Amino acid sequence: MIRKIIKIAVFLLIANGVYQIAPVAYRNLQFKEALKEMVLYSQRSTDAELVNRTIMLARQNNVPLEQEYVGVRHETGSIHVDATYAEPLKLFPGFTYKWEVTIDATALDLSAAAPTR
Repeated sequence: MIRKIIKIAVFLLIANGVYQIAPVAYRNLQFKEALKEMVLYSQRSTDAELVNRTIMLARQNNVPLEQEYVGVRHETGSIHVDATYAEPLKLFPGFTYKWEVTIDATALDLSAAAPTR
């Protein structure tokens, strides 16, 4: 009888953890995909525009991203938008874990590859 109660309690703790983590992971995935798409179609945008669009996407996806944690890098033939934020996860009742998420959205910069005439 005690063994069955312990198994049920462990199952409920695991189910609660999955219930708390799944929406956060889904939001993270949606934001990551939207950011990659935004970088892909914003090659002619300035760095400030890329940062502002990234913050706008974060707000649309309920991601706690601050402007100082967004970076734009231009490398030979590519554009990178880096975003870092911490998402609190309530794994167990009374225990919160800060999940640090780092996203690097990369797109090829085709304007640099265009032949000069």
